[in-house]
Amino acid sequence: MEELPLASTSPFYTLDACNGLLAEKIITAIEMSGDDSGKAWKSLVSQEEALLERLNSQGISTHNDLSSIKWDHATLLFTTTIELSKDGRPVPLGEILTRERFGRFPWEDGSLLGYFLTYIRPNRAITDNDGQDIYDTIVSLLTKLTSYCTEQHRGHRNYEDGFGGMNIKGFITSEEVKLLRRNLSSRTWTASYDEPLDGGVADAAKHFMTLLKSAERRDVGVMFRTHA
Repeated sequence: MEELPLASTSPFYTLDACNGLLAEKIITAIEMSGDDSGKAWKSLVSQEEALLERLNSQGISTHNDLSSIKWDHATLLFTTTIELSKDGRPVPLGEILTRERFGRFPWEDGSLLGYFLTYIRPNRAITDNDGQDIYDTIVSLLTKLTSYCTEQHRGHRNYEDGFGGMNIKGFITSEEVKLLRRNLSSRTWTASYDEPLDGGVADAAKHFMTLLKSAERRDVGVMFRTHA
């Protein structure tokens, strides 16, 4: 695959194992207005044992009071939903080399998923019959993964301007991981004839699928984020 020059400030992209269902509930709670947000948060903490345990492990004793938690939204979302191993480390997805290739793709801003989403096309031999729904689901889940937490989707940058450069783009649940992996294994998509990297879409799909399979084996969702 012929590589294009990367911008000098190209960020590094990461696909992290996360609890996607909990992430959705957290976003719903903290984005309510006024007192409703505090009430929703208190209710969520009482219902989600995993959330309570994670807050306690981080030294948050006033876990029922959202206003007392001084983390920004990006830090809160990441810290409370990232999947950890028994020794307290983030659960790794795939091998180091695959993560590195996913992390900085040789195109514009370095986003492998951005490239893939830009240059994927429906395979008309399949989608003109009964495969259009499968292709549409691929695009929908990729869009959620790459932009669900962005200003474009939410109208604010609360998840993109976190402490230490934390920039969460989006996430999908464990069930959505399985669905996306299964749909990407179909023949409903192909590469655009005008993609700038020869074999770029195929290469991106290979690395991404490896990480999705790893997430599926662990029964976890995935979070897409960047850090400079």
